[in-house]
Amino acid sequence: MRRRFKVVAGAVATVVAAGALTLPGAEASGDSTVVVRGSALPEGSRSQLNLVGCDSVFGRTAEPVAPTIGVVPGRPGNRRSLGFDLVGGNAIGSVSYVDRVAATTTAGMSVHADAGTTGVAYVGYQAPKDVGTSLMWVGRAPLAVSAGVWTPVNVTGQGFAWTQYDMSTQQPIGGVVGSSGISAFTQAMGGDGAGFYMVGFGCDGNAFNTDSWRIGTSTGVTTYDFEGFTTRTTISGPDAAVEPGQRVTLTGSVVDGSGAPVTGRVVLEAKTGDGPWETVDVAPGPNPSVVVRPEESTTYRWKLYDRARFEGSVSAPMTIKVVGPEEPSEHPSANPSDPPAGDEPSGDPSTPVTSDAPRKAPAAPVQPPADTPTPAAETPPAEPAAQETPPAVEHASEPATPASDPPAAEQSAPAESAEGGASD
Repeated sequence: MRRRFKVVAGAVATVVAAGALTLPGAEASGDSTVVVRGSALPEGSRSQLNLVGCDSVFGRTAEPVAPTIGVVPGRPGNRRSLGFDLVGGNAIGSVSYVDRVAATTTAGMSVHADAGTTGVAYVGYQAPKDVGTSLMWVGRAPLAVSAGVWTPVNVTGQGFAWTQYDMSTQQPIGGVVGSSGISAFTQAMGGDGAGFYMVGFGCDGNAFNTDSWRIGTSTGVTTYDFEGFTTRTTISGPDAAVEPGQRVTLTGSVVDGSGAPVTGRVVLEAKTGDGPWETVDVAPGPNPSVVVRPEESTTYRWKLYDRARFEGSVSAPMTIKVVGPEEPSEHPSANPSDPPAGDEPSGDPSTPVTSDAPRKAPAAPVQPPADTPTPAAETPPAEPAAQETPPAVEHASEPATPASDPPAAEQSAPAESAEGGASD
């Protein structure tokens, strides 16, 4: 069995001997892209984050490293990248494992440094005659990128100064034997073999950003694309219709891809009909809440703008339906209704009714008993009271000037709206 040497112990480490280990992952067939959220590369990836010395592969000095996700101008489309700021003397970047060093055609990354930066590339190679031992050849080549521009780096065509190491003791066996390209050196040592590529920057202590780590052969290259953490934004509010000007509380939530809360400002936007989205208010996340008083049916949404570490997201739209005041109900007439036709007397009611029967003399009027009260005259129905005027709709005071979108320094281009689909 061929002995394999793992170069990294942990996420950020010096090159160490790992004995007879299998290289992490198989070489790709066909181009592929791995999206990395934050700085944690997927477990088992062929490329990992590594810190080495600039003068020698094992000459790293102790230094805390805090990678950041940043947004660097000058890149169309994908703008987030992984940022570092070292003290100098060390280099940080990618270490990538390969089954055949000479067959590797791409090993590098894209780099940006406002002031430019220097770095180093190492290539580890085990000659066929050394398989089964702890011996490995390590080639070293200096690197540099210009200031203020994104620079693609591929080290497979570099000339390297070669030194043999005992990987179990991390000590060199002799000095540099000479400088040559990878293909020429492996041919002189008996043929191609397994190994690693290490590409790092920051030797001069200048801050830099890196992205698009690439490793592969003519049959396929794997690219590691560093991006911000994904987010999900939701909105909640009443389902029932409301009256014009009625208070309505809209709440929401913002979490990242793992479900953890995301703090920061969240923008409430609104539109009526087919009109444009307009900013209504701004509230702090992860649980924003705002009171609105819509005068007509209005659609709302919460929107988290892109930030350095987090990708923006937009909630689904929510429409608050506003209904007009109820129509006045019918009231009784001020005058009594006409009597039925069958009960209506004919002719002039003052004219006596005649008949053919003989008329008798009228009897003397009967006086009511003294103790019988005279009935009160019947009072006609009173005019019904006028309908009470509904109270005026309570309007909120004039809203404050709508908050503007987050400043450019805190956001990148707005995420797509939920209707159109959806880098501290």
